[in-house]
Amino acid sequence: MKYSLIKPLLFSLEPEKAHNLAIFALAHNLVCSSQIKNYNSLNNKIFGINFFNPIGLAAGFDKNAKIFDKLFNFGFSFIECGTVTPKPQEGNPKPRLFRLKEDQAIINRLGFNNNGIEDFLKNINSKKLQNENILGINIGKNKDTLDALDDYLLLLDKVYGFSNYITINISSPNTRNLRDLQKADNLDEFLAAIMRKKLELSQAKNKSIPILLKIAPDLDNSEQESIAEISLKNKIDGLIISNTTINGKEKLNSIYKNETGGLSGKPLFTASNMILKNIYKLTNGVIPIIGVGGISSGLEAYEKIKCGAQLIQIYSAFIYNGFELVEKIKQDLDKLLKQDGFTNIKQAIGKNV
Repeated sequence: MKYSLIKPLLFSLEPEKAHNLAIFALAHNLVCSSQIKNYNSLNNKIFGINFFNPIGLAAGFDKNAKIFDKLFNFGFSFIECGTVTPKPQEGNPKPRLFRLKEDQAIINRLGFNNNGIEDFLKNINSKKLQNENILGINIGKNKDTLDALDDYLLLLDKVYGFSNYITINISSPNTRNLRDLQKADNLDEFLAAIMRKKLELSQAKNKSIPILLKIAPDLDNSEQESIAEISLKNKIDGLIISNTTINGKEKLNSIYKNETGGLSGKPLFTASNMILKNIYKLTNGVIPIIGVGGISSGLEAYEKIKCGAQLIQIYSAFIYNGFELVEKIKQDLDKLLKQDGFTNIKQAIGKNV
């Protein structure tokens, strides 16, 4: 079944019910796979990993790692599952997910709802990934954990070796005080402990798994400078820019614009690009960056890349435009690179900085 046929049904339901129905449909192969085409111009090697194209699915869609194996059938180069926490948690009270159709956006205040790390790893173990498929795991703290670092270190112990990379999520606006970890005094000590744990695990398991940090778009220049400096100092492997925003809602058109929670989708595009470009400059392009926020076309994906992203992720546009979007972005990216005289994607990274 094509997405265009089931979209009216999904959009007639409350967003969270529609999400659960989509997960069910994908799990039971009720949605047609895409005709996947690979483009040599889109190949890139990052973190020592070969990515056949730069497009990934952001965390939040497959929170419990139930269907990531199915999602590769739509042309994604990599899938990021989670956010997963040590213990299961229900998240915030419902309703907590809102479609802003007029703005091609979503507001969520889900609050890291998930089934916990044990269920998550059982789901991963039950699936077999093909060698070229790349999996990321996004980890976060339980809302009632007093010392956040304890949860992240525990999760690193649990998930290390089960994925191609691990994302440290300290930038969701929907878990109380979580974003405080981005403050300079907290972040330096936090990242130092995370990277010490990585060293310990890489030696014990004889495998180095890249650790990425996902940051918010709502950071002032001073905060961005601190994050860049601390990330370089602690040799973080990569950055994801950015998470959802709590700013700019007054400019929206939807009746849901005043709902509490993080805003994603088209309205996030400009703000996330500004911080992406700035962090790329502040780090001298040394730290690989995954650009996410508001991408719904090949042209917007290309803009992220020219702002400094080596990879990109989509989510909200996937909801609005369907599963065929990935192949369309790939096709358009290939054309745009050729129009600018580039033979591969590496040549375009950071060209607008």
